[in-house]
Amino acid sequence: MPTSKDTASTGDSEITQKKTVASSKRVTWILLVIVFLLWIYTLWADRVTPMNNHARVNAQLIQITPQVSADIYKVSVLNNAEVRQGDALVDLDNAPFLLKITAARLHLQQTTLSLGADSAGIQEAQANLVASEIKHDNAFKHTQRMAALGRTGVISKQSLEDSQDQLKDAEAQVVQAKAALERAKKALGPKGENNPQLQSALNQLHQALLEESYCHLRSPGDGVITHLNLAAGNFAVAGHPLITFINNKHTWITAMLRENSLIYLKPGTPVKIVFDAYPGQVFRGEVQSIGWGSSGNGNLQTDQTTGLLISPDGLQHSQRFPVNINLGPEASALQQRYGARAMISFYPGESGVGETLLNIWTWTWSYLSYVS
Repeated sequence: MPTSKDTASTGDSEITQKKTVASSKRVTWILLVIVFLLWIYTLWADRVTPMNNHARVNAQLIQITPQVSADIYKVSVLNNAEVRQGDALVDLDNAPFLLKITAARLHLQQTTLSLGADSAGIQEAQANLVASEIKHDNAFKHTQRMAALGRTGVISKQSLEDSQDQLKDAEAQVVQAKAALERAKKALGPKGENNPQLQSALNQLHQALLEESYCHLRSPGDGVITHLNLAAGNFAVAGHPLITFINNKHTWITAMLRENSLIYLKPGTPVKIVFDAYPGQVFRGEVQSIGWGSSGNGNLQTDQTTGLLISPDGLQHSQRFPVNINLGPEASALQQRYGARAMISFYPGESGVGETLLNIWTWTWSYLSYVS
């Protein structure tokens, strides 16, 4: 038969158990409320103060491709070496093309002799014209590349103007070379000025000189050479890339953002940047442009059929779009590698409280980069 002491002990145990259950429920509800509030905060912050670690350093990348097929005679640059505009990269065996030039010169000489004139002056004028046209073509391509960078705000106005001045100088040299060739034609007399045989011989020499010039691959600008796996004796095929040039002097960042993070972003929106290569440091920049297209399945890769940047797809993923970001002066001065990873915090000015919290997250992430 239970005593009064046993009954009291049982009652105390039940009270303690009820308190424990009540305390557990209270803790559970508190945790649920915290999780719910964090979920609401992430939804809200993803729109008004986006933060993204799907970002990579981007730059102009050019595939150096030969325009003629020939054996590789000399490789003048090492893999991952820095180069200046116009530096020699690869020389192809030009012996077959020199034979074509010799044949073209002889043909031109025979034509001018039939007109009772000397071919020396007109040969020199034609060679000067080809050289000036090659220089103009290189200057034009360089100006186009600089103009593309200028539209994104990556380069200064002065750099763009310098490239345009180089193009104008090259155009003037072409005009002068054409005028010199016309004078050389007139020196042959009335029979030679508009002679179709003479024009055919000049065109043959022009083509031979042009093809020989394609044997000498030069750097299109200041930057670095990578993906170089060549040696003398390899065969270069026209239209097939040999090496890759990266303009590492002018870089920007491309971040892939979810659709609901784009609502308040626009060109000029300030950002803060944390690079994996520079943990503990926060740099500044601004949004340059927001992409209008994205496709496929992957991460910061290009769809070969559409040319659009690829975004992760599938039912479990929201679509992502590329956002290009210009670097501030401090970040631009860094030695950035193409494809290097970065974390971006966006400050569209929609919430002071949200941006204060974002500052804390950004500062924390910069130190987490030490162990990432």
